[in-house]
Amino acid sequence: MEIQKTLKKAIEMIEENLTNHDLCIGFVAKRMYISPFYFQRLFFRMAKKSLGTYIRERRLTEAGRDIKNGEPILDVAYKYGYESQESFSRAFKNFHGVSPSIAKRGGIISCCPPINVDYIKKGDLHMDFTIEKENEFEIAILVEEFDIETSNTDIPKFWDRYYEAAYQNDVPPMLGVCLPDRDGTAGNGTFHYGIGSLKDYCKTIPEGFQTFTVPKATWGKFYTKGAMPDAIQNLWQQVYQWVAQSQYEICHGYDFECYSEGDASSDDYISGIWVALKEK
Repeated sequence: MEIQKTLKKAIEMIEENLTNHDLCIGFVAKRMYISPFYFQRLFFRMAKKSLGTYIRERRLTEAGRDIKNGEPILDVAYKYGYESQESFSRAFKNFHGVSPSIAKRGGIISCCPPINVDYIKKGDLHMDFTIEKENEFEIAILVEEFDIETSNTDIPKFWDRYYEAAYQNDVPPMLGVCLPDRDGTAGNGTFHYGIGSLKDYCKTIPEGFQTFTVPKATWGKFYTKGAMPDAIQNLWQQVYQWVAQSQYEICHGYDFECYSEGDASSDDYISGIWVALKEK
């Protein structure tokens, strides 16, 4: 996968399908031949908003233009996938700050333009990373299912529950693991994420935890220093930029966020990302 080309093609597809009521993360990812979870994460790092939010804002932008051009409000509502004029009017006012009727009479409306994906700049990236071959290894993790659209807020709450249950006494929370989509749930907008450790580091494995064997692979191991969560979020951005410029592409399977002991709010805190790679 060449990231820049994939994103450009996806943005073009979204623009062509704004009035297609089936347009969603699964619709786009399937046609990009990429996991919905990976695409959502890549998109969020680029746009600083979820794909669902972007599609909604693009539709409401075009809806505002259509209304100003004289199209009936109810027709525009149905055109962009709203089941009633009332639900459309609420969404329209939340985005534009004015109702459709006021916009029709000349009210000022907001705009979400199509994203310019030429955000990936060529040049050197100064990163602390290695590329290493690893044999298969075992992990023990507590797994939950998450909605792609709300995962950025729901996963931190999962970490809070992990600590509240004192699981860290038996299974050190050294890994945040995105699991491969084995049951097709990603096509429905969900994915599985786990918190845990390499199995060898566990004192015991509590009830409810699962063990997985991660197959041998070539791993890109990227590390950064800084306070969470900004440090790891910025590192993901750098990883994607590095991959776009490198001879490698990401293998969509397991990937890991790696956390060290210590104060995660410290500027000296160490965290990392492991992604499986293959040559392009």
